[in-house]
Amino acid sequence: MIYDKVLEIYEKYYICVHCLGRMFSLLGTNTTNYERGNALLLSITMENHKNFFTGNDALQKDAINNLKLLSGNAGYIPAQKVLKNEGLDFVKNNTFQVCYLCNDIFADIQKYTKKTEQLLREIEFNSFLIGSSPKSRIINREDKFKSEFNILEAESFKSHFNRVIGKKLMKIIDKIPDFSNPDVLIIFSVDYETFNIELILKSLFIYGRYNKLIRGIPQTHWFCKKCKGRGCELCNFTGKQYLTSVEDLISPDFIRESKSTDSKFHGAGREDIDVRMLGLGRPFILELRNPKIRNLDLVKIERKVNKKNKRKVRVQNLKYSSKKEVIKLKTNAKNTKKVYRAIVRAEVKISKNLFNQKLQELNKIFTDQEIKQRTPYRVSHRRADKIREKVIYKIDGRFIKTNLFEFKIISQGGTYIKELINGDEGRTTPSFSEIFETNLVCKELDVLEVSL
Repeated sequence: MIYDKVLEIYEKYYICVHCLGRMFSLLGTNTTNYERGNALLLSITMENHKNFFTGNDALQKDAINNLKLLSGNAGYIPAQKVLKNEGLDFVKNNTFQVCYLCNDIFADIQKYTKKTEQLLREIEFNSFLIGSSPKSRIINREDKFKSEFNILEAESFKSHFNRVIGKKLMKIIDKIPDFSNPDVLIIFSVDYETFNIELILKSLFIYGRYNKLIRGIPQTHWFCKKCKGRGCELCNFTGKQYLTSVEDLISPDFIRESKSTDSKFHGAGREDIDVRMLGLGRPFILELRNPKIRNLDLVKIERKVNKKNKRKVRVQNLKYSSKKEVIKLKTNAKNTKKVYRAIVRAEVKISKNLFNQKLQELNKIFTDQEIKQRTPYRVSHRRADKIREKVIYKIDGRFIKTNLFEFKIISQGGTYIKELINGDEGRTTPSFSEIFETNLVCKELDVLEVSL
């Protein structure tokens, strides 16, 4: 019987009403653990009050003992009043009783919500979720307690704590909980006497397109290859392989406006350091980590970034995005179509007529055809050595002079254009150099379009 188990518990321990209710949390629904605990104590009190009037000496004696147990060990006031009304003496426990299981944590929830509210005041968010990490001694004590009394229907300390804090906080801050993707995850590290709160702020994602208008800078921050960012003579103690990058030029204003700790740049592929990104720009998503401000004036930020980086970098089409879009951006990068413009120098002079013949041959061989590219020598130190199959969709060409030409190439994302032109000592085949039967070198390369 549940009643017998409750009385058995209070013969040895004092536990609060919250913890009593959660020991039987799986029994009965649509109520709280506090209400369930109170209902148990009241029902036992009523049952024993009834037995007191039966006239059966044994039942009456048990009833009095049980009521005294609830009055003293459980400190249950309705049981105390029953005994008083019936003219029965009982020993009132005048010592301050502390719950054996939670150490009265659930009796003082306000201190947890008050501290949380203070921490959240400077943070902009729409949804939250409570999480907790109770110390091992709380969990171990509760496990031993449940084993001692063979309790199988209990709700854990952690689950109850998360829910009661969440419900209380929801009313105070007037925000809704989100169990799948909250703006703020509030983690409590809880011990009997102390607690700490950690706020984990969901990243803010901003989509846009960028133009890189100069050569010589990478897309993302590169640490010095020797010191790995610590600073050394090779990098002049900057910790950087390159002094700046597209990421370094774009991200500071976003970080400042959102009060983020830092950011991560996600691009739909990347151009080489010596390649410009022109046209409508390359799609990117900037992930702002731990942002305290979520509602940004993207038009204002776009103007600031572009003004500061005039003739270097430009951003446009800014809008809010998501982590799902980052995954999609990365996954689909290899399936994009890209348009390149290459200025190519030939080792030997070629007449305009011969150039046009070779251009026709290029189109015949490459248009809508797949080529094989082994990882180029120039990136083999940081890329896996494998064969990549890429599609060339279209090639246009223009004769500039006998050893200088311009090509416009439409290809699948991830194609190594420089190697498509020079052949990379046979690692890309077929190649422009093969068709022209002379060494061709890409002197300048621009990306004109990236189509998702």
